[in-house]
Amino acid sequence: MKTEDRENSLNDFIAGARSAIPIFIGYFTTSVAFGILALSSGLTPFEAVLFSMTNLTGAAQFMAINLISSGAVIGEIVVSVFLMNLRYFIMSASLARKLGLKNNIDKAVISFGVTDEVFSVASLKSGAVSDSFMYGLQLTAWTGWAAGTLAGVTMGSFLPRTLQDAMSGALFALFAALLVPEIKKGYRALFLSVSAGVLNTMLYYMWHISAGWSIVISMLAVTAAGAALFRNEESSVEQGVEEAG
Repeated sequence: MKTEDRENSLNDFIAGARSAIPIFIGYFTTSVAFGILALSSGLTPFEAVLFSMTNLTGAAQFMAINLISSGAVIGEIVVSVFLMNLRYFIMSASLARKLGLKNNIDKAVISFGVTDEVFSVASLKSGAVSDSFMYGLQLTAWTGWAAGTLAGVTMGSFLPRTLQDAMSGALFALFAALLVPEIKKGYRALFLSVSAGVLNTMLYYMWHISAGWSIVISMLAVTAAGAALFRNEESSVEQGVEEAG
């Protein structure tokens, strides 16, 4: 690699790292709560930190911890996390066009670090996005999540049990933060979320289906129903856009 190319790569990496500073702060504070909650759910400090280092899935990790606390088996947890993270396939496919990566190793590493916030920063960046920029962006974000989890398990090792249990409220706060902006966009998110909640409650309390599979069934059923119910509405919107263009 030429000296000029190295300098450009370094500058892009630094630019990506700087762009990720707000993400680092947000991830660090959230993952502190995750680390404490993971300890109260029975995970060891090593397991909790390893979980964050190898997953970087945010809401799905909180859901997995909740399922672990409820006694769900490994299959239920894996399927639930997989379904919740399906959106990352779409995000990665979208970024792939903008990045134009040719090296399969770069594709694998960068796809691992795609999160909602990382996707937003990279998508909104004007012009081409280099792999060096993505590495700086994602490494900083990943460090915030892993370091916050480490801080959380460290704090959780000496915090009273009552305070550790109180951190379970962070799970509901996180999902509320994800849901409320979507509800503001229209009634569909509210309808689907309430439907999923009602169905999950019925499956768990009335038909005594385990917590993990009740979540999986609820997600699949409501997603399928939503796709069928709102298909015509989406088609009308797309047709209107095409006519306007």
